[in-house]
Amino acid sequence: MTLLEDMRKLLGQGNLGHAYLCHGDPLVEGKAFAEELGVLLMSQSGKSTPEKIQHRVEARSHPDVHWVEPRGKLRQIRVEDVQLALQRIHEKSFEGGWKLVVFMSAERLNPSSGNKLLKSLEEPPANTLILLVSDAAEQLLPTLRSRCQTLNVPKGRAAVGVWQESLIELLSIGPPRSLRARLDRAAMFRDFFEQAAQSHLALEGNESDDEEVDEDVENARESEARRKIQRAVLVAVEEWYRDVMVCKQGGSAEILHETLRYPQQVKILMQQSDSLPLKSIFKIIENIRTAARNLNGNLPVQVVLEQSVF
Repeated sequence: MTLLEDMRKLLGQGNLGHAYLCHGDPLVEGKAFAEELGVLLMSQSGKSTPEKIQHRVEARSHPDVHWVEPRGKLRQIRVEDVQLALQRIHEKSFEGGWKLVVFMSAERLNPSSGNKLLKSLEEPPANTLILLVSDAAEQLLPTLRSRCQTLNVPKGRAAVGVWQESLIELLSIGPPRSLRARLDRAAMFRDFFEQAAQSHLALEGNESDDEEVDEDVENARESEARRKIQRAVLVAVEEWYRDVMVCKQGGSAEILHETLRYPQQVKILMQQSDSLPLKSIFKIIENIRTAARNLNGNLPVQVVLEQSVF
């Protein structure tokens, strides 16, 4: 039974807790679990289809799912961020069901904002769940950890696809350093998205039955497959730059090999970590996540990529 299935069972039994600490990478498996949990809870109201709910949760546009993330030069979750989240907690649900507040990279709660959150962790309103997502939970205030039930999300690995080898070659070039290089990079990723989608669709076509399918249905399937591939590619790109960040922070070869998503490319990752300041790596990761949200919003791929630098 998967972790999400466990949560679904607890929900059905009426035994779901009100505060959980999710041990997982906020950029990869932690984020994926938070989105899955959001879809599960928001589906209880019966006000929309699962597909629409999933799109709204992943696009961070669902009114009953509130996301809190570090911001500013110090990359902290501030008191005002927590105050806004607490205000949302005590508001009536827009769709008459559950409310979910997700604190991404929760270890970035400073002492003031962490203490502000404590009371609501103890006594949240009914049908409200608070999820703290962190891969450095030991940095959280002990009082916060003690008030949450712990969830250990299985560690993600680099995305596997027929396109992965080509993606590694593209990522090995490193981020663009000029406007011209940025535009070239956008074109390269646009072409890569298309090639990856074509490979995936061809593979699906070989595995499918030969029955006739309505053209509109087939077009819808292709569009969804393209979006799915784009999301998978961007997850893999996030994992790459997370590895660059890990290399930047140092560690022995043995530790790095166990930690990295791309251990076979450790030399290239080290080279990129040496050439990039830590704040630039954080900015690249933010750009990737912004690109993912914009693609979910159905903006043109070329426009999204030209606005991003990775």
